[in-house]
Amino acid sequence: MAGGTGGHLFPGIAVAEALLEQGKEVLFVSGTRKVEMEILKDRPFPVERLDVEGFVGRSPRDKARSLFKMGRAFFKARKILKNFDPDVVLATGGYTAIPVVLAARLSGKVLGLHEQNIEPGVANKLLGRWVDKIFLSIKGSEKYFPNEKVVFSGNPVRKELLSVPERRKAKTHRGILFMGGSQGARFINHLALKVVPELLKRFEDLVVIHQTGLFEEREVKEAYESLLAGEEKRRLKVLPFIRDMAWAYSEVDLVVGRAGATTLAELFATRTPAVLIPFPYATHNHQEKNARAVSERGGAFCLPEKEAAPEKVLSLITGLFSSPQRLEKMSEVMGELFLKEPEKVIIDTLEGLVC
Repeated sequence: MAGGTGGHLFPGIAVAEALLEQGKEVLFVSGTRKVEMEILKDRPFPVERLDVEGFVGRSPRDKARSLFKMGRAFFKARKILKNFDPDVVLATGGYTAIPVVLAARLSGKVLGLHEQNIEPGVANKLLGRWVDKIFLSIKGSEKYFPNEKVVFSGNPVRKELLSVPERRKAKTHRGILFMGGSQGARFINHLALKVVPELLKRFEDLVVIHQTGLFEEREVKEAYESLLAGEEKRRLKVLPFIRDMAWAYSEVDLVVGRAGATTLAELFATRTPAVLIPFPYATHNHQEKNARAVSERGGAFCLPEKEAAPEKVLSLITGLFSSPQRLEKMSEVMGELFLKEPEKVIIDTLEGLVC
């Protein structure tokens, strides 16, 4: 089970698909938000949904509603577990996981937890007390969990992404992808509108892909219409959500985006350099911690929003595109950060606990 964002959902999807390839039966439990509906649409496994809300940082009235929904979701989770009767329950983050893990704990199920970020969120810190094994993606996050439960697995990514480095060699153009994660990011959308027109003028062989998120596509497209000439428009693709991320990464040499853990895992798997602009309101500032861990290795640049002025970002991107050797070195570093076969580590470890 997973919920909330693509950062929680995509690792769960990767493990679910690996299990299906082994002939296992899979049930996915998620929430009711629009992004969850979109990401899990047409997947090769059944999906159950729980209506839950976050708790931290909300008004007393909203907290009361969150607790009520959590209690109701717990009883639905017990019914789901009774009907499906799984051998193993795996949580990959989000408040959706809390009622399911609690119900599974009371039912004596083997329990696993996957943490994507360098600093865990509130839900995973809580769930870490109840599960049998905790799978981590980034060095440094182990200090938040009991040592005897920790396994470094890396962050599962969709298997089609593994073909990207070879596919990228066939392209004849430069490419850049602007994206704000599965839900989009207003800051990055507005930044792109200021930077992309100039980039398309400076580099005649440049292709730009811009993922806006589900809520700002129309606004961004209309803005580009007034900013770009006909030839430049042909080298720009604006999409609300990209289901085929392997295609998108294959088309580009650089990504400008947030620093969520799943984004980083995909960048590692596809060997894609990046300019990372962390979401400044992420819990415990975990996105900036993620980004700095990568930038210190040399695979990306970390620019907090307050430093990501359009002129600075434009200068940085121009410098990178003018130095292919530097981009290649960054690509090598990103590839070194990818831990192979995380799904296998997770599946094998949990199956080993089933009596």
